[in-house]
Amino acid sequence: MNRRTVLLGAAIAMGLATAASAEVVTVQSVRENTLATLQPDVTYTDIANGFARSHLKMDLLRPVSTTPTPAIVFVSGNGWRSVDKAALIPQLAPFAKAGYLVAAIEYRIIGEATFPEPLKDVKTAIRFLRANATRYNINPDRIGIWGNSAGGQLAAMAAVTGDMPEFGNDKWPGHSSAVQAVATWYGAFDLSTTTGQAPDSYLYVENAHMGFNVRDPANAERVRKANPQTYISPTTPPFMLVHGTDDPQVPFRQSEVMHDALRGANIEATLIRVQGAGHSFGQVSSNPEVMSAMKAFFDKLLKGQ
Repeated sequence: MNRRTVLLGAAIAMGLATAASAEVVTVQSVRENTLATLQPDVTYTDIANGFARSHLKMDLLRPVSTTPTPAIVFVSGNGWRSVDKAALIPQLAPFAKAGYLVAAIEYRIIGEATFPEPLKDVKTAIRFLRANATRYNINPDRIGIWGNSAGGQLAAMAAVTGDMPEFGNDKWPGHSSAVQAVATWYGAFDLSTTTGQAPDSYLYVENAHMGFNVRDPANAERVRKANPQTYISPTTPPFMLVHGTDDPQVPFRQSEVMHDALRGANIEATLIRVQGAGHSFGQVSSNPEVMSAMKAFFDKLLKGQ
């Protein structure tokens, strides 16, 4: 089969980067960095029925640049149950230092909304950035998206659905929701789990996210509408899929099948198999080979390098 799979060693994939070479990055150090600035709590839309909130916000890591920069929207995971947009700012900071505006976003979670509303939030964030491109010094034609776990599913869905009306809303009209590149880390792409059985403990969050039993055959068509494979088309942007081989929550097979579906449709796709890594942002992000591949991917597609 014509596909590109990158195999990465297990030594760093298990999160065992040597302390001597690892840079300690904190939110405070990000705030004080001369190559990028942190602008937290930027409101991008209002919402109804939020737990104790009426707005969704994003934290912006802004590179110091005199010319418009590409942007990366980051969608964090945690089973669609909670979103801490600030939690991974230190790990995202290197991309801002490299010349990307990075927007770590909130979206509605279980208890506030069911699919497709969280997806609509992600797409609203993309349109917000385009609508405010001048304010934030963004090149509106160079926007990528990156998500992990549940955020990987939302990032993939945002990428493959582009400007489809059924996943839009009236927020920031006249601006596109399309992205030019997408990276997913251990994303869930088939919520029916027919491509590899996730543990039963994960079924609860899938059902809560969708609002129904995803394994009930009567709901198969409704589940299909939340699976990124459903919407792959000639306009689908390039993908980079990163997944640990020892993931106990979202099987590696999920990314493998998504990768094969993309390649089968002649969409540029790279699958990075992180040997020995589990369902952990820290284990994956501590692998310098992964981070180097991620930067090269976004540089090629968003900077033309």
